[in-house]
Amino acid sequence: MMGMKGKVIQIMPAPSNLYATYNMTKEEHLNVLCLALTDQGEILVMDMDDDGFIEESRKAECFKQFKWKIGS
Repeated sequence: MMGMKGKVIQIMPAPSNLYATYNMTKEEHLNVLCLALTDQGEILVMDMDDDGFIEESRKAECFKQFKWKIGS
């Protein structure tokens, strides 16, 4: 994985209560897959698209925000 923010040097599991919110036909909340540290010191929040590609969550056109789910 190489992007404008540098080369990914480490991948870490994302907290289980971190969600990416998207404005599609309705608002959807998807679990964040992992966090990626780049050689430039950036931390990218990653998820998987419908085709199975892993990419930075914020790159999706319909991305809205990140949310933490508190409690059960």
